[in-house]
Parts: sequence; C-alpha cells; structure tokens
Amino acid sequence: MARGRLSIGWARTVAAGWALMAICLACVGASSQIIGRPTWWADDERWSTAVVSIFVVLVFGAATAVAVWALFRRPFTPLISTTGAVLLGASALVDIDPSPGSAVVTGALATAALLLSIGSFSGIERANANTTSSSVSSSFSVVGD
Repeated sequence: MARGRLSIGWARTVAAGWALMAICLACVGASSQIIGRPTWWADDERWSTAVVSIFVVLVFGAATAVAVWALFRRPFTPLISTTGAVLLGASALVDIDPSPGSAVVTGALATAALLLSIGSFSGIERANANTTSSSVSSSFSVVGD
C-alpha cells in the first residue's frame, strides 16, 4: 500500500467522475454552439479554428488527465481533482456574460466536481493501523502479565 494514494474504490470513482465530466463538457460545448451562444472555449466566431481546437483539446485534455491520473492511483489525486474543479468553476465565471445558460451548467458541473474532490480526501490510504495497535496491545499484555 502506497501512502497518500486513494483506495482502489475511490480512485475508480474519481476517474469515472472526471470521465463523465469530459462527456458533460462536450454536451455543454455542442449545445451552446447549437443555440448560438457558445462557451468561451468553443466560440468559433471570436477565435480562429486553430485556437478553438487548442482550447477544446485543453478543456477535454484536462478532464481526461485528471481521470487517468486517478485511475492509476497516482499521489495527490484529491488535490489535482480539486484544482480541476476550481478551474472548471473559473471557466463558468468567464461564460456568465456571453453564454449564461452554459455558465450555469458548467457551474453545476464544477460544483459536482468539487464535491467529488472533497469526498475523495476520505479515500486517502493511511499508514497501516495494525502496526500501531499491535504495539499497543503488546504493551498491554506485558503490563497485564
């Protein structure tokens, strides 16, 4: 067991959450384009095609990177997930004026990601508790003998 890593269950939960987050962001980006009020990162009228492509890769790459990081049980996953949630919230703030509907949905996704991140802190594996309790119990057995 590696110290500071998530348990297997929490690692899979965080990975699934961020994979679903990427899918939800794709839906937000596509629907915002359809209604004519695109998100800042999908606005092909404001940015050139190359810039929009870079933004899209960055947005989905970040969500996918957090999912992969969690899936492989890398250290500091809750902190990285929290950072991703905060950046997603900042993205929602940027969209308040040009695309308020998308900003609300992105804000809800950021809140869900933040709650997932906060919950994942409870899944951090601790040092083996048996070594501490066995030394305590052995001291009690010595005192009791």
